[in-house]
Amino acid sequence: MEVIYLYHSGFAVALHDFLLVFDYVGDQGKGSGSFPSRLLENRRLVFFASHRHPDHFQISSLGWAYSQREDTVFFVGNDIKLNEKYLERKGIPTGLLRRFHRMAGGAVYENPKEGLKVEALRSNDQGVAFLVRVEGRCIYHGGDLNFWYWEGEPKEWNDRMERDYKAQIDKIAGQFVDVAFLPLDPRLGAGYGYGMDYFLQKVDVGMVFPMHMWEDYGAAKRYGQTEIGKRFAGKIAEVSEENREFIV
Repeated sequence: MEVIYLYHSGFAVALHDFLLVFDYVGDQGKGSGSFPSRLLENRRLVFFASHRHPDHFQISSLGWAYSQREDTVFFVGNDIKLNEKYLERKGIPTGLLRRFHRMAGGAVYENPKEGLKVEALRSNDQGVAFLVRVEGRCIYHGGDLNFWYWEGEPKEWNDRMERDYKAQIDKIAGQFVDVAFLPLDPRLGAGYGYGMDYFLQKVDVGMVFPMHMWEDYGAAKRYGQTEIGKRFAGKIAEVSEENREFIV
């Protein structure tokens, strides 16, 4: 399995027959100009957008995905609402709506013929997180589901963020996940690693890729020096530059 960090929270996962693309923002992202086109050769494209925030979703990215392969399948958070008239105004082919799946937390899509299963966890911010099973692999993309601890927010707000995050992660506790893409947002200050801490301790994960770092790639190195980061050394990928490729 090949993993490519695109930009911010955008990743591509290349399997034998499938290419999974998560939260790719196209030409809105600095790393978008050199999407590895070789990954699209002889692979079914499955496109994911966790929610509508512009750092995770751009309408132009849907058009890009559909232009690559008309059999592309789209999975998006339920806060992304599109119709034919809107797509026409944006110059996006409306045919993609036939392969478009809006998912709320708790929704499950399964196609045994294709060997593809997608589960959605409800985000405590916007949209969903995705758990994808395909070709015997399990891939998790957290979107903006995170232990959001903002200094200066009321205690009740931070407590609710913690409670809602843990409730969702507990649903997959103990499961094996080959690859997980998790927020590690340095804007949270001292609480930037709380979400990753909890995930690593609850989920049996092969490799974690930090994301949502706002180009502060030192956040991943700093996390590696924490108590829990040291405990899981070797499982945390060094995400340090756009379009970096990893073999898992």
